[in-house]
Amino acid sequence: MNKTVFLALLLVASHLAAAQSEPRSPRLPYAQAKAQGAEMNWKPTMVYHGGPIMAGPINLYVVYYGSFTAKQHSILDTFLEHVGGSQAFNVTTEYYDSEGDYVQNAFNYDPAIDSYDDAYSLGHTLSGDFFETTLLHNAVAGGNLPSDVNGIYILTISPDVKLPDNVWCAYHAYTPEIIAGAEVRYAVAADPPASTGILGGCSGNVAIYHDKISPNFDMGMDSVADSLIHELGETATDPDINAWFTFTGEEMADVCNFNYGPTFRAPNGSHANAKFGNRDYLVQQLWSLADPEGCVQRH
Repeated sequence: MNKTVFLALLLVASHLAAAQSEPRSPRLPYAQAKAQGAEMNWKPTMVYHGGPIMAGPINLYVVYYGSFTAKQHSILDTFLEHVGGSQAFNVTTEYYDSEGDYVQNAFNYDPAIDSYDDAYSLGHTLSGDFFETTLLHNAVAGGNLPSDVNGIYILTISPDVKLPDNVWCAYHAYTPEIIAGAEVRYAVAADPPASTGILGGCSGNVAIYHDKISPNFDMGMDSVADSLIHELGETATDPDINAWFTFTGEEMADVCNFNYGPTFRAPNGSHANAKFGNRDYLVQQLWSLADPEGCVQRH
């Protein structure tokens, strides 16, 4: 092997290794997403690139990092307990892999055993490139969450925690750092702080409908649920960043970012478009492969 070929292969390998712990593209706040072309004037084409999907049912695990109230737990836990099997997530069942397996509209989540409260084990400032995998690894290694190579680990972070480059709403990726020797999928969706101006940008109630409140009277946690239907849809259909996305790299939730379809008024007057359990939520639509293609909430 000559030196040029060796260096080329080394460069490719380094990019692949880096991709294991890096997201394809984070869910950005509304203004930034719009500036980067999230509201496209062209009709996207979702293309299958040969990689695996997560057929499921999929087990979900959550680390609550920082400080969360019982109500905030209830908002997110209720969403995660009921998003599987919902009409809002059913469009994912159109996505398949090379083996002929399809995504199932099914998640397993029991907050009593599948969630863990981490009270600032790394402090009030999270730094470094892979703080999220450290926190998720510690939760599993410490016996606080099950070790499941086929699950999705979720990290949410209270708004009083300072994050590096906190200009995103959420992202998903995969890494060998959570469970040694296995590529494990995870998603990060922080409760966005109002002090940085990111809260309104991550909330569809504020960015799209100019509501003063959100369906559950908690703008941050309601936006976490919105971000997580985005990231769960992408993780199920493109878990290793080599399955379903457009030729320009957008995944099935990216092309529907901040697209909510028909809405109704929650009892407090804010906009909502879905009910999970006994709570109303405003969650974005996901891209359908069916004819006609497009963003749908109910299918």
